[in-house]
Amino acid sequence: MRMILLCTVLTAILGTTLYQVKIGIDARESELLTLEHEIRATEREIAVLEAEWAFLSRPERVLELSDRLLDMKPIGQDRILPIDAIPMRILPDFEDQLADVGVITLLPAEDEIDASPVPSVSATRISATGDLRMIREDVTR
Repeated sequence: MRMILLCTVLTAILGTTLYQVKIGIDARESELLTLEHEIRATEREIAVLEAEWAFLSRPERVLELSDRLLDMKPIGQDRILPIDAIPMRILPDFEDQLADVGVITLLPAEDEIDASPVPSVSATRISATGDLRMIREDVTR
């Protein structure tokens, strides 16, 4: 008799647990399906937005809008310079006393180098002493 009662109680506990697990799995599957539907809907919305963006950013439309709203015109050929017209930049030698990262030194044109001798460069160096007084020294290179 005890054995039958014990088996009945154990079966009831196992049945209840199995039912709760089944209900939990069904709820999770329902939630998973809902999320999958939302993902598909979001992917469709993204595809529509990408198509709209491609339509709105067509080059001919952007040119028409820039002409109409911003009064922009293409750059004329007389405004474009050849690459040789851009002066080259000399990178400073950091061992040099006059080198300053904030100063951009431009190379003279090649015909100017041949025509004139190289002038001497002078600059002013400012250094701080221990008591924070400023001393000016003229440095000639």
